[in-house]
Amino acid sequence: MKTVNTIYFQDESMDKKDRAILDLLKSNSRLSWKEIGEKVFLSGQAVGLRVQNLVDRGVIERFTVAEHYPSEQFITIYMDNSRFAEFEQLVSSFAAVQAIYKITGDGCYFIHASFAAQELEQFLQQITLYARYKVNHSLRKVL
Repeated sequence: MKTVNTIYFQDESMDKKDRAILDLLKSNSRLSWKEIGEKVFLSGQAVGLRVQNLVDRGVIERFTVAEHYPSEQFITIYMDNSRFAEFEQLVSSFAAVQAIYKITGDGCYFIHASFAAQELEQFLQQITLYARYKVNHSLRKVL
């Protein structure tokens, strides 16, 4: 059996039951409230109330499916101008962009994408009007 130790900083008001519920949902979001309740020693109704509370507080942003992509890129953006809104609109128009983050540190934005090779080249050509970039490709998912 594999054990993973994780430190969470996002919400100190979560108790151990909330954390256990969240961890179970992250590993299998198709579990019913009753199935989760059996694992954390709560009723299904109590689990449902706790999950709704986590949603209301913004701890859970959405329920989704993790899709496997044959090609993934992590692109660091270094803006050459201050046309941020235009740039964000352009990047958001590409279906292969999974997420875009405004960041501190190395770069201005961080983009997680799943472009095919030819699509990536077209994307990069368009963003050169706004920025320089550094592209890293995923070899394999570790965790």
